[in-house]
Amino acid sequence: MTLWAEADELEGYPPEVAALLQEYQNTSDANGSTIPSIFAYRSDSSGRTLIDFESGLIVASSETISGLKQRIVEVLLTQIDPSVIDAHTAYDFGLINQKTKKPFFFNQIKDHDGESIASVWRAERFANFLIYNELRHAGDFSIVLSMVATHKQLAGAKYVRYVLESTRSHQINPSLVMAIMETESAFNPMARSRSNALGLMQIKADTAGRDYFTRIKGYAHTPSSAYLYQPAQNIEIGSGYLSILARRYLVGINDPKKLEDAVIASYNGGAGNLWRSLNSSGNRKQAIARINKMTTREFYWFLTNRHIRSETRDYVRKVRTRISKYEALLTNNGNGALPVAINPIEIIAHPPTGLFFQSRSIA
Repeated sequence: MTLWAEADELEGYPPEVAALLQEYQNTSDANGSTIPSIFAYRSDSSGRTLIDFESGLIVASSETISGLKQRIVEVLLTQIDPSVIDAHTAYDFGLINQKTKKPFFFNQIKDHDGESIASVWRAERFANFLIYNELRHAGDFSIVLSMVATHKQLAGAKYVRYVLESTRSHQINPSLVMAIMETESAFNPMARSRSNALGLMQIKADTAGRDYFTRIKGYAHTPSSAYLYQPAQNIEIGSGYLSILARRYLVGINDPKKLEDAVIASYNGGAGNLWRSLNSSGNRKQAIARINKMTTREFYWFLTNRHIRSETRDYVRKVRTRISKYEALLTNNGNGALPVAINPIEIIAHPPTGLFFQSRSIA
C-alpha cells in the first residue's frame, strides 16, 4: 500500500522522519506495513497516516488543509484496538472506546498545553494548533506529531492484565512476555511482518498458533488472522508457546537462567537453529549437553555472539535488557511503574525452568 510514493514527497521532513517513510515504502506491500512497529492506512483517497509505535512518530498528510485536520483528529480520537473495532474499516476511525470512554492514544499524546485528549473539542483545537505551527507543504499538506517520551511504557500498560492472566495459567515470567511484546511489535496490536507473523507477540498462525492449539488445547486448529489480532488471544497464545518451548522443545537444559535465554533465542530463531548454532549437525542431545557445561554468562555470550542468525543475536540482547526493566516496573507501584490493577508480582526462580513465578503481595 503506497502512501509516500515519490522522493520529492519526502523533502522537507526531518531526517529521522524521511528515513522512516522511506523504510516503510521499501518494505510495505498491497496490504500495508510489513514492519511490525508501523501501522499505516488511507482513510480516503487523499488522506494518509503512518504511526510508528517504536519511535512514537505520527505522520499525517492530505491534499487539503481541511482533510489534514480531519486526519489529525482521527489519530487523536481513534480506537485502533482490534478488540473494540475493525481498525481497517475507515469509518471506524474517530470512535472512542465505549468501555473506557478514552481514545487509543490517551495519555500517549498530549496537546500543546500538556493535556491528554479525550474530546472532539480538544482534538480539533490541537489540530488547529499543529496546522498553524507545524504545517509542511511538499506536494501534500502534512504534519509530524510526536508521542510523549514514555509512550511505550503507557502502551504496554494496556496489556498488563492479559499478560498476568496468561502467565499465571502457563507459569511463565510476565516480565519475559512484556519484554518480548515490546521487542516484537512495540505494542502495536495490528502488527504484521513480512512472514505474516501477526499481532502483539507476532504469532505465526501455522506454527506457534497451531502448536498452541494442538499441545495446550488438545485439538488441531490454525487460528485466523482476526483471532490473532485480538490482544488477549494473541498474548494467551504467545505465553502458551513460550511454555511449550520451555517444557517440550528445550527440555533438558538444567539451569533456569540458561533455559530462559534459550527460550528467548528459540522464540525468535527456532529451536532447530539453536541446536545448529551449538552443533554442526544440529544434534539436539549434543547441543543440550554443551549448554549444560557452560556457565550462564558463557551461554549468554554464545547466544549474543555465536548464534548462526544475527537477528537472533540482537534479539536476545534486547529482550534480556527489557526483562530487567519490566521486573522493576511490575514489582514497583511508584515512580513511573506500570499501572498494575492487582497485587504486584514477585518473580522467583523455580527450578527446573526459571520461568515459573508466584503472585503475592509485596510489602
